[in-house]
Amino acid sequence: MLKMFKHMNHYRNNKFKQVKHTLQRLQLNWSKTNSTAFCPNNYKSILIVMCDFGIGDVIIHSFLIHELRRHNYEVSVVIDEKNKFLFDYFIEIDHLFVFDKRNIKKFIKSDKKITIDLAIDLYDESQNSLRRAKLISSFNPLHTIGFNQKKFFQYDTSINYKEYDSHITKRCCITLNLLEIKFTNVNYYLNLKESDLQKARLFINEICIEKNKFIIIFNPYGSVETKSFSQEQINIIINFLSQLKNCITIIVGEQKCISNIKELPNVFINRNPSFFVTCALVSLSDYVITVDTSIVHVASAYNIPMLAIYSNQYCSSFDLNKVWAPINSNFEQIFVSENGKKIKQATIAKLDVNQLLNKISSLPAS
Repeated sequence: MLKMFKHMNHYRNNKFKQVKHTLQRLQLNWSKTNSTAFCPNNYKSILIVMCDFGIGDVIIHSFLIHELRRHNYEVSVVIDEKNKFLFDYFIEIDHLFVFDKRNIKKFIKSDKKITIDLAIDLYDESQNSLRRAKLISSFNPLHTIGFNQKKFFQYDTSINYKEYDSHITKRCCITLNLLEIKFTNVNYYLNLKESDLQKARLFINEICIEKNKFIIIFNPYGSVETKSFSQEQINIIINFLSQLKNCITIIVGEQKCISNIKELPNVFINRNPSFFVTCALVSLSDYVITVDTSIVHVASAYNIPMLAIYSNQYCSSFDLNKVWAPINSNFEQIFVSENGKKIKQATIAKLDVNQLLNKISSLPAS
């Protein structure tokens, strides 16, 4: 009886949220008096919406930011509190707007003291669309570009995008083409302080008794459990890596996750909590082994050879193995499979680690 009551209560709350969401969307749509035509020559101040982004999402957007600023656009970013540190110097922009998800109303009512000509939102309609639309509306831009956002009138241009196997940067390219901006290659643009690089070099020098060691970065944990190795898999992998005499392996990741991993000969834990020092270590490495997380995109930025492990996640028919793949020219991807076939919605914990060990065995330094 209690279980049934909880189920009914949960169902009722979800329905209430859906109705509330719909009413707020309709109210927001009614406040949009008219849509504007897209006129690329009229825009100089551009806002990029980064609502509910992870670190990897921000790194990917560095391509779009760089190309816009390279063509003399003034670029602003609106982002939640947890990721504002990425714009101190790591990624260069002109203006940063930070909101607290717990108090969106305060941010919406605040005086932005800036005129936005064009707002850009690269992501599809989702449970966060209402929040993004509210943020956009608070800036009152002349025009807004979105993808698959026909339910929200805040998007004057909603691009019908169904390229389920295309990399997320394809959306950046479409946006740049709309603005008639020419570019040659898709790259990520990151800035590291010399002090972060010095800390990384010092750590490498401390653990490398012999010079010219082949440096491997191993990142075993993703942002969620489905994208992370199990402890048993980690033990097998680092035991194998420790036997590579010409290699030094550095384990990176959140300290709360990696601190309990036991160090072995030739295998060391990076105990510096700075994300930027981790990025510096990646930039100085020879090879990266990582699950699907921000380290993939950091390694791509520095074109470091990489073995990336993905768990076959799908979202609204989009193949996330491809949407969030590395972009550099020196990578291989491993997917969770069974009898040679991918397992949809699989967790990395189901991966046969022999697939990974066979790849490592073929490294020049092994």
